[in-house]
Amino acid sequence: MSGGVWMSGLKSNNKLGDDQGIRVKFYGHEWEPAASEVPLAPDDVHNNIRLYGQGHVRKRQELPESMAVWDERQFKKAGDIFSIGFFVVRGKLADVLSRFDFGEGGLIPFTVYQADLETPYPGEFLLLNFGCIKNSILPEQSEDATKFLVRKATGVQVWHINDFKPDGEVVLSGQALIGPDLWFEEAAHNKIFMSDALAEALTEIGMEDVFRLKRCRIAGGGP
Repeated sequence: MSGGVWMSGLKSNNKLGDDQGIRVKFYGHEWEPAASEVPLAPDDVHNNIRLYGQGHVRKRQELPESMAVWDERQFKKAGDIFSIGFFVVRGKLADVLSRFDFGEGGLIPFTVYQADLETPYPGEFLLLNFGCIKNSILPEQSEDATKFLVRKATGVQVWHINDFKPDGEVVLSGQALIGPDLWFEEAAHNKIFMSDALAEALTEIGMEDVFRLKRCRIAGGGP
């Protein structure tokens, strides 16, 4: 990877998790009910959602097993990326993401059914499995970064970064330019980071607003 770095507020885009008329099956559990109210996740599923949300790669059985569409009218509102606790992608976005390095993660084929739980739903769907965590963000050099929490397991101080920051106010070291094109920063809460090339490819297909992209600055270099 070379060039610059961009920060994504994708995980704060709550529209991606709106009621979509779908139900999910997780390994070792029964189908969720066909209802607009999302049920409380079992403990093992909740733990995998938490770790996934921090950028930790998940094994196939730790991700959703399958999904079904029970309300076509609602599901038609879903775009090329939507959230079921884990991100599902399709269409042009899936084509773009397939060209980039996610480290240990990647795109995983995902079975989606129609309401009868047997007939395949038209189209190809893939789970977005993250797989890289870096330690290159410099929060004390970034404007308006505030201490959020300390992770009990690691003792790492995690910082909250405002979603509305102007370009160039988040600073990372040159280590950010090494390795995969998509990653999390261990010290940044709820943010995803990506290479110039990936950000440019997302912009070319009109996904910059969905991903809420902000250009970062590399310490010692330009924005």
